[in-house]
Amino acid sequence: MKQTQTLKILTLTLLLWLGVVESALAVRVKDLAGIRGMRENQLIGFSIVIGLNGTGDSQESLMAKKPLRNSLERMGISINLNEIKGRSLAAVMVTAKLPPFAKQGQKLDVTVSSLGNSSSLRGGVLIMTPLRGPNREVYAVAQGPIIDIPMGVELPDARSTIGSEKYKFDPRRNIVPTVGRVVGGALVEREVEIDLNARTRLFLNLKEPDFTTAYRLAKVINRSLGDGSARASDAGTVEVSVPSSYLGQAVELISRIENMEIEPDAIAKVVLDERTGTIVMGTHVRILPIAISYGNLNIQIGQFQSQTEPRRGQRALKPAANRQENNVILFKGGVDIKEVVDGLNKIGISNSDLIEVLKTIKSAGALQAELIIK
Repeated sequence: MKQTQTLKILTLTLLLWLGVVESALAVRVKDLAGIRGMRENQLIGFSIVIGLNGTGDSQESLMAKKPLRNSLERMGISINLNEIKGRSLAAVMVTAKLPPFAKQGQKLDVTVSSLGNSSSLRGGVLIMTPLRGPNREVYAVAQGPIIDIPMGVELPDARSTIGSEKYKFDPRRNIVPTVGRVVGGALVEREVEIDLNARTRLFLNLKEPDFTTAYRLAKVINRSLGDGSARASDAGTVEVSVPSSYLGQAVELISRIENMEIEPDAIAKVVLDERTGTIVMGTHVRILPIAISYGNLNIQIGQFQSQTEPRRGQRALKPAANRQENNVILFKGGVDIKEVVDGLNKIGISNSDLIEVLKTIKSAGALQAELIIK
């Protein structure tokens, strides 16, 4: 009786553990895919920044003066270009991202970048700027003070050059004095119409295309919504037919799909950062049988037969054993690369040598993974 209860407890514990492992590997669909058409749109505009303290475009530059004259003429003020003195103006390009489902009156952050020979935009104010999309339609209007350019990063005078003692640039923060932001400086004037409720089909685009992940996603959706509800069109797209019970209720359906969980698949990758010596390995990375000689280090990866009767003075090699003997390291055939890296780290091999070994293994065609070197 006690044995039966113990067996039941062990079985229940194993099932709970497996459930925890499975849930730990599962990822929400919303983190892997997005609905086709729900994307950001790029906006751009040309304008001028005013109010600069002698750091604007030079007197020879007409890039800022002409737009200012045109703006003043639209307000009924006539002015000659020669009457604009000083370096208080700068011609700039203004860029922003229009998020999906942005509504009229919503505020957007914009980035302002100098076009002329101004040395800094700090302290300037962006005048009213229409922001257009690729179809040349105005979707937002921007205006406001420039921020994110602190003191001490601009050229003190026009004669200073980058690299001189007078040029105070902070490389740790990577601040460019001719690029700034206007936080909440743009107001949305036109909306991008996306009518999801009128659709009878939805398309999920995977952020990282993969045939196995697309198949698993379609399988999970069919299990929840019914067979035939979803199918994988290709490695990056899953087509979902909207069930009759969800017609006109796209938000509820998308929310349900986004919170489903699947276990994504990915190709085996090894990323090497030679600058920092960092090595990042993905799953399913394997090494075929190979022998490597690097300096005074010999590495052999393969299946080794034991010697039942070793010669005098020799030690028998145990089959499929990971161990070190003098300067020879033996690994199993088809070993996981993590075991190789761990084994080499234990003998004190440097990161630079380890990176060279992995590059050599890849060159020999024994590393069954994509090698990315940065």
